[in-house]
This record gives sequence, C-alpha cells and structure tokens, in this order.
Amino acid sequence: MNKKFIDYIRNGLLILLPVVLFFSYHPVITIGESETMNLELSLPEIWLVLFSLASLPKIRSLIKFYHWKKIALAAIVPLYFTISLIWSGNKLRTLLTAGMVWLVAFSILNIIYSIKLSKSEKKSPFGGLLNIILTTLLVSAVVMSIYCLVQCILDVAGVSRDTTLLCQGCVTTAFGFPHPNGFAIEPQFMGNLLIAPVLLCYYLICTFDKQKLFKHESSLIAVTIFLSATLFFTFSRGAIYAMILGFALEMILLKKSKKIKVASTSIVSSLGMVLLAFAISLCAQGIFAEVGPTNDTFYSGIAKSIHQLSLGKIDLREVQDNSEQISTKTEQTEQSSPQPDQENNNESDFSGYVEESTNRRLDLNHYAFDTWKSNPQYIFVGAGLGSAGVAMKEKFPNDINAKEIVQNEYYSILLETGLIGCGLILVVAFLVIRNIRKASPLFISLVFSYLLTLMFFSGLPNALQIYLLPALLFFV
Repeated sequence: MNKKFIDYIRNGLLILLPVVLFFSYHPVITIGESETMNLELSLPEIWLVLFSLASLPKIRSLIKFYHWKKIALAAIVPLYFTISLIWSGNKLRTLLTAGMVWLVAFSILNIIYSIKLSKSEKKSPFGGLLNIILTTLLVSAVVMSIYCLVQCILDVAGVSRDTTLLCQGCVTTAFGFPHPNGFAIEPQFMGNLLIAPVLLCYYLICTFDKQKLFKHESSLIAVTIFLSATLFFTFSRGAIYAMILGFALEMILLKKSKKIKVASTSIVSSLGMVLLAFAISLCAQGIFAEVGPTNDTFYSGIAKSIHQLSLGKIDLREVQDNSEQISTKTEQTEQSSPQPDQENNNESDFSGYVEESTNRRLDLNHYAFDTWKSNPQYIFVGAGLGSAGVAMKEKFPNDINAKEIVQNEYYSILLETGLIGCGLILVVAFLVIRNIRKASPLFISLVFSYLLTLMFFSGLPNALQIYLLPALLFFV
C-alpha cells in the first residue's frame, strides 16, 4: 500500500480522535459477559486498533526517531502487565487489558511522532495538523456540550432514558435537576472529557495574540465560558476539583514562564470566567429544579448543588419544619422499597450531599488495601492486571462482587501489580518527567488534572482520553 495513503489514513484518524473520544460508551457493542467482566467494544477502542494498525508501517521510522532506549522504556510497564497473566486470578481480563495498554503505549509514541513530523514537513498537506486537531477538539467539545444541554431539557420534559441516554442516577428525580453524561457512561467521564478543551481555552485566552484558532477574542471567551459551565453542570466532583486545581497550576506556570509573556489581566480575566461559568451552572441547575417534575425550587436546587459539591460542608438549604419528611426520607433510604403512600410524591431522591457515594468509594479503597496487604504475593507482584475484583471477592465474599472495580486507580494498581509494578511505573514516570520537564504549561496542568481524576475511578476503556489527549496536546 502507498506510504502517502497510509499517512493520510493515520493523520485522518488523529483528526478524528477528539470526536471519537466523546463517544466513550454510546454506541457500545455488547459481545457478552462472564462472572468477572462485561465484554463490550466502544468507538475509542475501535479507533485504538485502527490507528495502531495504520501506524505499523512506521515502526522503523519510530525506532529511529525515539531510539531503542526510549522504546524500551515505553515497553517496560506493558511488558510487566502482560507477564502478570501468569499469576492473574482473572486471566481473560488481564489479557485484554494488557493488550489495550500495549495499544495505548504504541499510539502515544505514534501520536507524538506524527505531529512532530507534520510540523517539520512544511510542504505537507498536514503541515497544519496540530491546528486542525485543536479545532476539532474545541468544535466537538462545543457540540457535545450543546447535546448535554438538550439531554437535560428532554429529561425535564419527561422523555425516557432510552432516548436521552442519561445514566440512571443522572435524571431530574435524583437531585431535582438533571446532570448530563453525554455519550459517556457517567457524568464523571463526560466532565473528564471536558477538562482538556477547557484548559486549552484558558491557555488560548492568556496567549491570544500567539494563536490562530479564533479570529475574534470574544468568540474564544464565549466558548470558554460555555465549556466551563458545562463541565460544572456535569456535577462530577472529581472532574470539577481536577479542573479547578489544573487551572490554578496552569495560571501559575503561565505567569512564571519565561518563554510566554502573560499579562496579569489575562489571568484575572480567566479567573473571572471560571467564577462566571460556575454561577451560570448553578443558575441552570436552579432553573431545571424550578421547572422540573419534583417539588424542588430554584433556591433548593442551587443549595443542594453547593451542599453536594462541598461534601456537606456548605449548607445553604432552607431550615423548615420538615422533621417528619426528613425522618421518612431516612427510613425510606434504609428500607429496600418505599412506603406505599409515598410512591407518588414529588420529592427528589436526595436532599443534598449523598454521603453514601463518598463512603462507598472510601470503603472500596480500604477493601483494596486490606486485600493487598493480606497476601505476600499481592504485596510484591500483585493479583494480576485487572484482577482486583476477583481478589477482593476472595477476601470479602459478602461485601464485594467479582466485577467490582476499586474506583481509585492508584489503589487498583497497587493491588493488581504490587510493589514491583508500582516501582516500575514510578521509575518510568521519573525518567519521562526528566525528559519533558520543559513542557508547556498546558501539557503539565492537563497531566496534573488527569492524575487527580484517577483518584475517583479506575479502569481503562472509558477513560482513554487521559492517556491520549496529553500526547495530542504535547506540542501546543
């Protein structure tokens, strides 16, 4: 096959990557299931396979570009993950997950190489490849954010979840207002997908005179506020906290940068846009609560949102003589089914901060850690990649399902790969950081945000953006 044609395919797939990532769960091809895992295939996973196949003819050029030492460095962790198949308690999941890790590592190397190559070939039709990718990322983020808004409007109007694709806990009856998940499996993944375009927007705000994606600064400001407000509206604490801290780091790095001159007014303006976006999100939640089918009001919707996002620390909910309703709500939560005379009321499921959601995550962390330290094999080499659920099930048979995931990537990696696996990851991370310590503020802040989000979930298939988008934005 002609090399030029293969280059067109590979670069075309790169341009499509930002779009494909937003379809991380819908549509999904269900293949089957076992006692320990669901077998499903998503668009990002299909993209991963296609891009890897299209990149195979470039292996020699790839080795020449990186040299053997860097290639070997990139292969250490995937190789150890694959070897863990020997002692894994969930061999099928280990095999499939290790295969994905290999594809991700190979794709990261090829993404960086392809964009670098396009920048050096001035006569190439893909000489503006990076700008095309950035434009695709922002346009797709805006389109998906509009879809999220439509998703919520349809839910409030009574359209079924089969049509809106909202997750079960995302509907209006949960808090009195909906929170969108887009085409992702949960709002936290939709919010996670928006972190990169949001941080990119603030980077462009601070360096507007140096970029060419927007002809008018006002359009960039509008897009920035809209995407930020949508991220807040997903109601994902993990994504929101990570974005805010990543934004803070980005502003600090931009201000201290010697290569990029950023005015203090740009940083102050960016901070103002974050606050405005949060206010818009709160107002939207209040409006949806007011017009929705529950008995919530504009004020109660905002108060619930702040109570949930602050982990119950900030309580602005109105103090009413609702002691009977509150006690009834508590009893209803503890029982397996609601009382017959309460089935048709208009109360939302939650009156504020849902402590159980936080406690469950913390419990899973404890289960994972206790399982890890209970077995010398787990301590040193781990239970095997993807075997956390099986290992925890053996240790806590009455509390854990074999399909359970830890909901914290760091505890999951500790249990599945042991001290040796964690040590290898840290060594590779240190060597990579040493080589890219002068990377752009956008890249550093994005990686930092993604590292924070890994404390709120674990797994690979639904979060490929964490590994692929930083490589895509490496040269910004």
